[in-house]
Amino acid sequence: MLFTGLIAFAVALAVGGTCSAQVIVKTEPMEGQLRTGVTVLVDDGTCGRGKIKLITATGGNEMNGRPPRSRTCVSRQADLR
Repeated sequence: MLFTGLIAFAVALAVGGTCSAQVIVKTEPMEGQLRTGVTVLVDDGTCGRGKIKLITATGGNEMNGRPPRSRTCVSRQADLR
């Protein structure tokens, strides 16, 4: 429960624009929780060793053919500087 609250707080800070640090979470935020342009690093193990998932909210939707967010795997070293 406490861990979930901490994740929600970190996402709220990132969405609110009050935090310039990159947010790293263990699970991907649910659809609709990120504003357009917000990026979040997800360390859920799906990208393999030495990489982390970078999610960017694009503001699109399935109806207009654009996904609501993009997902890419990036090097931990390149992205965490």
